[in-house]
Amino acid sequence: MTVPYFYKNSNSRFLSIEGENSNEFLQNLITNDINQCSKDNFLYSCLLTPQGKFLSDFFIFKKDEKYLLETHSFFYEKLLKKLNLYKLRSKVHIKEVYNLHSYSVFGDLQKDQNTLIFNIDPRNANIGVKLIHTKKDPEILGEFNNISEEKYHEILIQNLVPLSHYDLEENKSLLLENNFENLNSISWNKGCYVGQEITARMKYRALLKKKIYSLEIKDGSPIIGQLIKDNESEFGKIISIKNNFVLAMLKIELADKKIITKKQIKTNEGLVLEFIL
Repeated sequence: MTVPYFYKNSNSRFLSIEGENSNEFLQNLITNDINQCSKDNFLYSCLLTPQGKFLSDFFIFKKDEKYLLETHSFFYEKLLKKLNLYKLRSKVHIKEVYNLHSYSVFGDLQKDQNTLIFNIDPRNANIGVKLIHTKKDPEILGEFNNISEEKYHEILIQNLVPLSHYDLEENKSLLLENNFENLNSISWNKGCYVGQEITARMKYRALLKKKIYSLEIKDGSPIIGQLIKDNESEFGKIISIKNNFVLAMLKIELADKKIITKKQIKTNEGLVLEFIL
């Protein structure tokens, strides 16, 4: 891939949250610590069900006295509805925002007066710098190549970062199984939030039995949903495939044995997979 390049998050949608109780309102709902969000530090976070199941993920940044949330259009209407449901009598105003645009930039960039955010993606330093801009097609990206969502998804898979609207299931996926603890999306010190008890219990009682792994395809033609098994074990299943890379949900005990012995997984169907470490 020739650098510099960028991915345009064309399906991103934005909303603002402001008002006297906005800080407390968000703190009681989201998985991250809203007190760490400032003009120069934006967050990645999630909203869960009371049972600790994934509902949506989003970035949060602060402008003046407003919190601005960016999420994928797949989650937007449901997230907006859920936030309004939780609002009750809180002194909070939730509004849709239409004049912002999101990019993931790979390469050096000179900010301009219409740049709102230009910081390393809080999930992982290897997946680009987050650019929020007020222009639909910023001139500062004029010399950059525009990569496809497929290529961007491949980069995420290689770095063990789920692309939520593809790789997670609403009301079913669990954060710790999907590497969210390592994506700077969970605060373990902030106190209660929706779904906190279940999430904390999985961590502190060592209840995690499976999680996602990144693998490279060395041989074979996998399909999404395919079981990964050999003559002795069933490891798990394939979640996503982008080009030559796979995101798979595997049993931790079995996967770690392969990693320790530096062995590939060779399935009954002739698929050969190698862990990306």
